This record gives sequence, C-alpha cells and structure tokens, in this order.
Amino acid sequence: MFAAFLLLASLQADTVRTKPPAELDFTGDIGYVATAGNSSVETLNLGNKFSAKIDDFLLSQTFALVYGESEGKAVTSLYRGSLRMDQGARNALITAFVLMNFERNTFSGLASRWSGVSGLTANILREGSNQLRIEGGLSLTRQRGTATKGRDVDFLGGRAAGVYIHKFSPKASVTQSIEVLPNFREPEDLRINTESALVAPLTSRIAVKLSYVIRYDGLPEESYLSTDRLFTSGLQVSL
Repeated sequence: MFAAFLLLASLQADTVRTKPPAELDFTGDIGYVATAGNSSVETLNLGNKFSAKIDDFLLSQTFALVYGESEGKAVTSLYRGSLRMDQGARNALITAFVLMNFERNTFSGLASRWSGVSGLTANILREGSNQLRIEGGLSLTRQRGTATKGRDVDFLGGRAAGVYIHKFSPKASVTQSIEVLPNFREPEDLRINTESALVAPLTSRIAVKLSYVIRYDGLPEESYLSTDRLFTSGLQVSL
C-alpha cells in the first residue's frame, strides 16, 4: 500500500513538472494626428491585446479607442472592449469559447451595447505561414441607443465569424476578418463587421500597423447611416 502511494505521488509530480509554462503576450497600438492653421483636427487611436495560455485554456482581452476633435468639438468617439476564454486552444482542431463584448459609439447613435457569446471554433489552418479559423455561436445582446432615453433592448442572436492570417515573417502579417451578427428577434437588424490589417516590423518589438474597418448595421438608429468606415494607422509595440 505504501509503495503504491509513493508511485502515485511520483506520477502526479511528473505530471506537474511536464505541464507547459504559461505563455503571455501583449501588444499595444497607438496613433495620433493633429492639424492646425486652416483646420484644427486632432485624432487619437489606442488599442491593446493581452493573452495568456494556461494549460488548455487561452484567456484574451482587447480594447480599442478612437477619439477625434475638430475645432475643439468631439466628432468621433468609439470604444470597444472584449474578454474571451477558449478551451483546448493549444492543439485541438475544434475548441469552445465564451466571449463578452462591450461597445459605445455615440456618433452612430449607440450609447452602449453588451453581448455575451458562446460557441465553437474550427481551426482549419494552424501551422505554417497561413492560418484560418471559423466560428459559430449564439449571442445574447443588450443595447441602448442615444435617442431611447435610457431604454434597453434585449435580443437573442447568432454569431458567425472567420479570420485569415498570412505571415510574411514572424513579425510581418496581413489579416482579414469578418463577423456576421444576425438578430433573431428582428431579422432586418443584421450587423456585419470586417477588418483588414497589415503589420510591418520596424524593430523586433515595434511595428507599423494599418487597419481598415467597415461596420454595417441593417437597422441603425433613426437619422443615422447604416455603414461606418474607419481607417487607422500607428505604431504597435509587442512585449
């Protein structure tokens, strides 16, 4: 009995020793434009992505801010953030995820939008210079428009997304993503988001990042357009 206990303890100790260490990654983006003279415009864009791989779990957090002023008056104000957890992220073909998103964009009539998503990811391409994954899941959303006087709208929806990454080198890449968000309560309220991004390294930790985002809302707030386009450029720092 004692020998069996020692053997079990030894196996458990070997298991603990063979666990891979946690992998941490952080990237931060910053861009700023200011003009003076015939026009006075200031634009700031900030963003970050933090991820931690622990055993078979991947935890990630993102944040993005775009803020602009013209003649001292705010003309752009966009906030986005997310928290996400993937299970089986190291080597599985199919993984499960849960995702929490927040968005605020008062200049498109959106005071706040919270959404929780759960679903599955298929990691089609994981090795080499090309990576491809597709996702599908269900979402629960609560949003408030700037003209609804504090009234929240809740609805069940879906989420289908795809991300393609081509790496020219370990630090240089181009990324194309698309996200389709149907509203099961009001089918005409279909949202589609796309992003095209290019990262070109300057040093081992600093790169130039160019990003072009298209955001379509099939049922925008009254008097607002259905499509927003956003181009940002700046520096990306990796730690």
